[in-house]
Amino acid sequence: MVELGKSGVKCDKEVKILLKLLSIILIFIIISTIITISCRKCAAESGSSYVVMYQKSGQILAGNNMDLPLPMASTTKIATAVTVLNSCELSQEVIIPEQAVGIEGSSVYLKQGERFTVLQLLYALMLQSGNDAAVALALHAGGNMDNFVKMMNDYAHSLHLENTHFCNPHGLHDDEHYTSARDLALITSDAMNNATFKEIVSAKKFDIPASEYTAARTWYNKNKMLNMYDGANGVKTGYTTKAGRCLVSAAERDGMQLVCVVLNHYNMWQDSMAYMDKAFSDYCAVRGAGEGEELYGGEGVAVSVRGGLDFAAKKSDIGKLRYEITALDRLDLPVKAGSDIGRIEVFADNRLLFSSALYTINDITDVRQLYAVTNYDSEMVAEYGSEAEQISCKLRSGVAQGRG
Repeated sequence: MVELGKSGVKCDKEVKILLKLLSIILIFIIISTIITISCRKCAAESGSSYVVMYQKSGQILAGNNMDLPLPMASTTKIATAVTVLNSCELSQEVIIPEQAVGIEGSSVYLKQGERFTVLQLLYALMLQSGNDAAVALALHAGGNMDNFVKMMNDYAHSLHLENTHFCNPHGLHDDEHYTSARDLALITSDAMNNATFKEIVSAKKFDIPASEYTAARTWYNKNKMLNMYDGANGVKTGYTTKAGRCLVSAAERDGMQLVCVVLNHYNMWQDSMAYMDKAFSDYCAVRGAGEGEELYGGEGVAVSVRGGLDFAAKKSDIGKLRYEITALDRLDLPVKAGSDIGRIEVFADNRLLFSSALYTINDITDVRQLYAVTNYDSEMVAEYGSEAEQISCKLRSGVAQGRG
């Protein structure tokens, strides 16, 4: 009995020791997990960048490291989609080639010989980030991969981007494949001017009906912002080990369309929402005449502004807006309709908010008309509407005859 008692005590001690060991191991695992997550977060945000841009004017509303060249993973496909949209008809048929089958990374599992329209593959590209769809579209639009990549880089050059270079249409890592937050926001802002692109990236899913050559399927959008964020209407996620977590978001509230780019952000969803919340809270859209519409005029002629008068201003600056009109150094009569006559710049205090070329809608045939449009002077009135700020330039009363 005594020996049995000793054995029971010994057994109890062994259980306690075992429990202590298990507790130590469990604590070690928890601490290791926390350290790993923290290190991953630090690594993800090292070399990261972001920008918030007003889509219509390209104004930077907030940002950090916005010109730092970084890998951008599948957000590359924004440029791929625009390049395809600029060069192909949506109804064109694409026969899936062998080169587009089995591409590494995200895929919609295309099979050789299947047939889709360009539009259908654009949905596969932008919703489910199909690398195979990217290759199929690139080969269709460019004839070969090298030519399509050249088309992508030509497109980047047309936007005067300084920190962007493409090596492929899908974003799989290459040391020479990079962009910056500012450049990617400019690409996206341009893309959002395309109604088809905007419709595609705002779709939560897209159904492909069965055909003689393909089975029916449904493609779902990986962009959680469409469900998580009020006003979200695009555009693309991206991830590789080297690029980290990347997200290009777009959202519209009260008539103000924003584009937000985060590159290499561990908390890409939360960060993007916080950056756009701040911009929506601080800024409002200010609009005047659109391109082709009269911004101001006098003496029987009217002037418009390239791209329209459309910019963002801090809500606290609405009462401080002023503008300056600068005529070109040399304007010889007659000035033909559509010709540039100068620039308009809009300031809040001494901060430049907007700048664009001015052009005449009518022919200018005499010095009185020329003086009227190059020396226009009036109050800039910003009136707050229910949906957005509205801006109007009122004509001044009369122009002295014979001056110029």
